[in-house]
Amino acid sequence: MRWFFLVSVAAVVWLLRALPGFVLADAGASALVAFGLLTIGGELAGEVAARLRVPRITGYLVLGMAFGPFVLGLVSAPDLDSLRVFEELALGLIALTAGGELQLASLRKRWKLIVGITASHAVGIFLGAAGLFWLILRVFPFLGPLGPAEMAGAATLIGIITVAKSPATTIAVITELKATGSLVDTVLGITVLKDLVILIFFTWVNGIVHGWLGGPGDVSGGVTSLAATVGLSLLAGGGLGLLLGTYLSKIGLHPEITVLAVVLLSLEIAHGSGLEHLLISMAAGFAARNLFPASATGFLRALERSSPPIYVIFFGLIGAGLDIRVFATAWLAVLILFAVRLGLVWGVTGAMARALRADPPIRRWAWMGFVAQAGLSLGLAARVAREFPNFGGALAAVVVGAVVVNQVAGPILWRHALVASGEAG
Repeated sequence: MRWFFLVSVAAVVWLLRALPGFVLADAGASALVAFGLLTIGGELAGEVAARLRVPRITGYLVLGMAFGPFVLGLVSAPDLDSLRVFEELALGLIALTAGGELQLASLRKRWKLIVGITASHAVGIFLGAAGLFWLILRVFPFLGPLGPAEMAGAATLIGIITVAKSPATTIAVITELKATGSLVDTVLGITVLKDLVILIFFTWVNGIVHGWLGGPGDVSGGVTSLAATVGLSLLAGGGLGLLLGTYLSKIGLHPEITVLAVVLLSLEIAHGSGLEHLLISMAAGFAARNLFPASATGFLRALERSSPPIYVIFFGLIGAGLDIRVFATAWLAVLILFAVRLGLVWGVTGAMARALRADPPIRRWAWMGFVAQAGLSLGLAARVAREFPNFGGALAAVVVGAVVVNQVAGPILWRHALVASGEAG
């Protein structure tokens, strides 16, 4: 009955949108229809995915791609813009969860492994991908005719985007499976640290490439400004986490609503001051969890209960925003990028884990937690498209295609790793 209702409503919306010149008079009404389709359809698709023993978020993503503006068109591009606030809410909640899952004692015990694998990704995967794609572009110029400097710049930018991953997907699968253990703690710690490293590293690399191509390349100023933003964001998040932990330990009423309110407050602070919303939320979760250990159980339980409905709409919106038409023109380049990245993630992660004598589950399965890509990769690709018009558009199209493949394959591989390692709840 639920599927019949969904298909009936979707058919009506599709017919209306297919009428020549038809536009809903109220943009809010159109966005509300899109919200309902993604929420109800995502929940049903998630149930199907669970029966097939793949992560629910894979169902949300596939449903979003099918309903999005590039396939059926049930969700339009203006609808995605109108619903952007749910993406920011979900990302903040995911960052709050990431901080809340990081225990200081666990980080102290594994800091060498976390720092070592993060550094190996930032250096090894970056150099490996940049070098390989420099060679590939000489033989297969899928970004168009480029001069030597442009070819080196494009390969360098592909290298840094290859390192990026999706913290949202990693945390969503952990939450869905209620997974705990050394593999979860290690991958989560690397995921959080790597986001910080990539933001600073990209700013530095971007300035260098601009210099190669004769553009403005203020590397030191950009990195210094970003470092200040990171520090102030973490400081603001720590204060917010102190307030959150105090409330939960002293009062504790309606914790599910409270954590959502903290995320919205973080969003307002970020918009008003130019700080990073995700860093504020992550620091708030870390402070609340580690400064108030007595209320940690209730805090994490509140996050678990608040997250599922937000994940449905969030990953549905991500799926709807992925332009899968790039496969028609760049499928070979997309598959090359996917294969190169998968091989580098597997090889570099395993080599560093063995060198640091990590536990067997980490040596064998940790690489699967770094396959998925989403928001950060798309954001970096969009910036490259704006700042490097000669090759940025083609590069962004290839990255979007690879993100589609990684975002479908990543949750499945990570779920397999958690189940196989015995850490799934």
